[in-house]
Amino acid sequence: MINVAVDLGSRFIKIFVCEDGSEVFRLEDTVGFYKNHLKRENGNVAIDTSFLNIDTKYARILTTGYGRNLLTFSNSGFISEIKAHFYGAKYQSGESDFVLIDIGGQDSKVIQAVDGYINDFTMNDKCAASSGRFIEHAAEITGVTREEAAGATDSPVCLTDTCAVFCESEIIGHIARGVPILHLAAGVNLSVARRIAPAVKKYNPKRVFASGGVSSSPALIHFLSELTGIKTEPLPNPHFNGAIGCMEYMKRTGR
Repeated sequence: MINVAVDLGSRFIKIFVCEDGSEVFRLEDTVGFYKNHLKRENGNVAIDTSFLNIDTKYARILTTGYGRNLLTFSNSGFISEIKAHFYGAKYQSGESDFVLIDIGGQDSKVIQAVDGYINDFTMNDKCAASSGRFIEHAAEITGVTREEAAGATDSPVCLTDTCAVFCESEIIGHIARGVPILHLAAGVNLSVARRIAPAVKKYNPKRVFASGGVSSSPALIHFLSELTGIKTEPLPNPHFNGAIGCMEYMKRTGR
């Protein structure tokens, strides 16, 4: 049996395939995945694994992620994002006591692990201001590249608005006043870190790890470390942590 782990993100679908000891990671655009790789028959929706060169009847599929709000697949199991990211972080870090920060496209999560188990978690899925989409949108407004935004830490502008929608007007106002664009980009990174840091600090952690595509931003990691007073460490494969957690769960439980 071939194991297929799928993290249904709002921006990207992360796929991890394990077959006879070989491992393959694959990243798909979310909209393209839903358009091209689903089968719809008799009112059921199933993941078609033929694009992975796998016959679906020989694949055991486990999913997690934001997509649970959209669809249930007839040929896969499902575990929560909290459980998937916990298993992924525990496996990748080798640690049993830690706090994990996961910043997704439309939400953010802080998970506390104690003695190898989930002890508590905080999740923000009501406001985009602490998500990757907010950072992307701010980069579009300012015209900086993702790479430039990811490295912006100098002289961060203080953004006072707590709403991602209204913060756009505040950013535009700063641009009109001639504030340097990279100072604004740094301000956006600091703003996201400020929204996440209190949830981390309340757990008084000794180790803090980060997952999600945004965790590859040195600037955000810098501000999170600065605000929490403890080094935030990106996991070895942060973008695929949820899929890795799904795979680890399948291996541990046999389902």
